[in-house]
Amino acid sequence: MATALRNSLRRAARQAPGPRGARARGSIIINTAIALSLVVITLLGTQIGYLMLMKRELQKTADLAALSGAQSLLPLSCVDATTAAVANAAQNMPPMLPPLAAANVECGNWDPQTREAPQHFGAPNTGQFFNAVRVRLSRTPALLLPNLSGGQPYTITVQALAAQRQPLASLNIRSTLLSVDTKQSALLNAVFGGLLGGSLSLQAAGWQGLLNTNIQLLSFLDQLKLDLNISAANYDQVLNTDVNAGVLLQSMITVMERGGSTAAFTVQALRDLLVSVQASPFTLKLSDLLGIASGTDAAGLSTELQLFQIVQGMIQVANGKNGLAATVPITLPGIAGVTTKLQVIEPPQISAVGNPALINASLGVNDPNKIYVRTAQVRLLMSVNLSGVTNVLSDVGSAALGALSPIVNFLDSVVSLNLGTIVTDLVGLVGCGGLLPACQPQKVIYTAALPAPIDIGISSGNGSALVTGHACNAADSKSLNVRADTSVARLSVGKVTNMFSSSLPPTAEPVGIVEIGYREAKYDSCLLLSLLCSGKKWKNPSGTYVVDMNSAKKTVISGLGLVINSDVGGSANGTALTYLAPAPANLPEIDAAPYDGTVPDPSFKKISATSLVQSLGSTLGGIQLQPYSSDASGVLGGVLNGALNLISNLLNTLQTVIKNALGPLLDPTVNALLDLLGIDLAQAEVGARLSCHRGAELVY
Repeated sequence: MATALRNSLRRAARQAPGPRGARARGSIIINTAIALSLVVITLLGTQIGYLMLMKRELQKTADLAALSGAQSLLPLSCVDATTAAVANAAQNMPPMLPPLAAANVECGNWDPQTREAPQHFGAPNTGQFFNAVRVRLSRTPALLLPNLSGGQPYTITVQALAAQRQPLASLNIRSTLLSVDTKQSALLNAVFGGLLGGSLSLQAAGWQGLLNTNIQLLSFLDQLKLDLNISAANYDQVLNTDVNAGVLLQSMITVMERGGSTAAFTVQALRDLLVSVQASPFTLKLSDLLGIASGTDAAGLSTELQLFQIVQGMIQVANGKNGLAATVPITLPGIAGVTTKLQVIEPPQISAVGNPALINASLGVNDPNKIYVRTAQVRLLMSVNLSGVTNVLSDVGSAALGALSPIVNFLDSVVSLNLGTIVTDLVGLVGCGGLLPACQPQKVIYTAALPAPIDIGISSGNGSALVTGHACNAADSKSLNVRADTSVARLSVGKVTNMFSSSLPPTAEPVGIVEIGYREAKYDSCLLLSLLCSGKKWKNPSGTYVVDMNSAKKTVISGLGLVINSDVGGSANGTALTYLAPAPANLPEIDAAPYDGTVPDPSFKKISATSLVQSLGSTLGGIQLQPYSSDASGVLGGVLNGALNLISNLLNTLQTVIKNALGPLLDPTVNALLDLLGIDLAQAEVGARLSCHRGAELVY
C-alpha cells in the first residue's frame, strides 16, 4: 500500500502547474512580435516598391515626352516640340499627378564633340540649331500607407534628354557600264579571271544580271553575321573581320535566293564566281570596300549596292593584295596578237556612310570622320603586235614614201657619190677593170613601216569623291556638297619599261614606225670582190644576171619612232558636285528604294568630263615622231635630221595616218578595258544620299 501511495503522489506532482507553462506563454508573445515586425517591414517594402514604381513610371513619361518633342523639333523653333512633349506626357502621366508644364520642356543643342559632359547640352551657339529636347519632372506622389508610422512624403525627380539622330550621308562610286554583250562578257571573263589568277566563264546574261541587281547592305551584313556566328549588337566586328571571299559570295547568294525576285541567271553568275574564288581562295575585310563609320545604326545601313560593284571590288582587292600582274589574253580582229597585263595598285572603296556633321573639311582625306569613295588605281600594259595589220603598214609606208621622196632623192645621190668613189678605187686596185663594167654596187633606197610591237602603258590614278559639307534646313530641304577629284594618269606609248615597278616611274622609248635606208649588192661573179659582194644572183626574163635586192645587205640610215610620255586628264582643284532636295530631286533618303531603272538614276553624277583615252587616235595627236640614226657615224642620220625641217608635212601626214589606222583598232580594246575596270577618268559615277531627320534617340 505504501508503494501505491508513493506512485500516486508522483503523478500528482507531474500534473501540477509550474515555470514550464510560464515559458510557453512567453514564446507566444515573441512570435507575435516577430509577426508584427514582418508585417511592418512588408508594408514599408510595399511603400518603397510603390515609390520605385512611381519613379519608373515618371521616368518613362519623361523619356516618351522628350522623344516626342525631339521628333517634332524644328531647327529654329521650340513651339511644336513643347506642344508634342506636353501632349505625350498627358497620355502617360501616372494618375493623380499634375500634368507636365511647358516650362519643364527645354529645347537646345546636343553636341557630344564640343559640349561638356555628362549631358553635352545647352543653348545653341551662333550658327547652331535646336536638335534636342530635355524634359524634367518633379512630383510628390501620395503615400500608399499615409498612417504608417515614420512614413513621410517623398519627392521624385527625373529628367530625360532626347536628341534628333544625327544626319547620315552615303556615297557610292560605280562604273558607267550599263550593258554587257557577248564580246564584253568575254573580256570581263578574261580580265577578272586574270586578276583572280584563274579563269571565269560567265555568260553575258549573268554579267548583265549583276549590273541590274542590287543587294540591300543591311540584309547582306545580317546574313554575314549568321554565317560568321557573330553576336555583336553592331556591325563593326562584321566589317573588320577577315572573311573568305567564298563566304561573302555565299551570303550574297542566300540573300538573293531569300528575296525570291532575283533572276536565276544572276544567282547562277554568283555561283560561277563562287567556284572560281574557291579555286583561288583569298580573304578580305569588308571595310576594305566599305567605309562605314563605327557605330552606324541599322537604319544607316539600309542603302543598296549594285552586285557588280561588290564583285568587281572584291576581285580588285584580291589582286591588290597579291601584288601580281595578271596576264589577260585579248583577241582583237585584224591584229596578230595583243598581250595585256594589269595590276591593281590600290583597291577601290565603293561605298561610305557617315555623319556629315562631324566632317572637318580642312583635313580633306586625312579626316578620320571623312565620307570618301574612290575607284581602283590600276596599271595596264598592252603590247600590240602589228605584223598582221597589212593595211596599216602599207598606209604608213605609202604616206612615208610620198612625204620622203625629196629626202630619198637626195640620199640617192649622196649614197651613190660615197659608194661609187670607194668602189671605183677598189676595182682599179684589184684589176677587175673592164671585165665586168657593171661590177658596181647595186643599191636601192627604201622606206619601210616596221611591224614592231607597240606598247601602250596606262598608270591610272584614282577617281575619288569626298563629302565637304551639307545642309539640313528643314525636313524637305537639304543639300550635300561633294568634291570629285581625278588624279593625273600617265600614258606611255612606245617601248614601255618599269610599268609595274614600285620605285621607278613608267617610261617609253621610241618604237620604230618608219625606217629609211638602202640595200646594197654586187654580182658575185666579180671573184676578187666576192668577199664584199652580197645578194642572190638570178636571171630576169631577158636572160641578164641581176641581183635580188630584197635579200641584199641592209643599212639603216635613219628612221622615225613613235613615243608618248604624257600626263593625261586630272583635275587640279577638283570638280564640285552638289546634290539637292527637293528640287532637282537627286538627293534621296539614305534608305530610299532603288531607282526603277527606266531612266538614268539622277542621284548619280559623273565625276569628270575628261576621258583618259576617250580616243587613242585623238591622244595620238600629241605623238612625237623622233628621228633616230642607226649608222655608226651618224652622218647620214644627221642629214635626215637636218632635212626634217624641209619636210614638215611629213610629221603631220604620218600622225594622220597613224591616228586613222591605229585608232579604230586600239580604241575598242583600250576603252573597253578602262570602262570595265572603272578606271577611266570619265568612266565612273558618284551617287549620294542624305537623311537629315531620322527620328530621335535618348542620349541621357
